[in-house]
Amino acid sequence: MFLEPPQIAGLVLIALLMLLAGWLGLRRQPRAIQLFALALCVVGLGYLATTRAPTALMRTLFGAQF
Repeated sequence: MFLEPPQIAGLVLIALLMLLAGWLGLRRQPRAIQLFALALCVVGLGYLATTRAPTALMRTLFGAQF
């Protein structure tokens, strides 16, 4: 499967936002819960990699330059 640069950039942006939200929300929880949340983020990114959602997000945020 070929990933376009806007899709990769969108996945990176989404991953950073998910990791930041997960860290802020779960920083006082046990490590097992944090690792489970990380696993869910990986599964979610894998799903998003098969769709055009990250590309649409980047084109909406940064316009036609992507």
